[in-house]
Amino acid sequence: LIQIRSGHIPLNKHLCRMGKTDSRKCPNCRERRNGRRADETAQHFLFECNKFADLRSELYRELGTNRPQLAKILSDTKGTNSLLKYIARTKRF
Repeated sequence: LIQIRSGHIPLNKHLCRMGKTDSRKCPNCRERRNGRRADETAQHFLFECNKFADLRSELYRELGTNRPQLAKILSDTKGTNSLLKYIARTKRF
């Protein structure tokens, strides 16, 4: 949870900053922002990446919202548990 809050999570944007990968871009989708591929950040992984859309729909149903906010999710035990299940289901790390 601390990694999610701080952004120091094993996703490409952070790994690239540490010199562990060559690209900070999302390897799973070609979503574009302003004509460029999206950086793989916690925000992108949790709420935007097309590869995990179906799993994210399950998360949203569990949370009871289509517009979740990370701070609110992490401030609630049920939300935190749902988020951790979502992360495990993605098998991203």
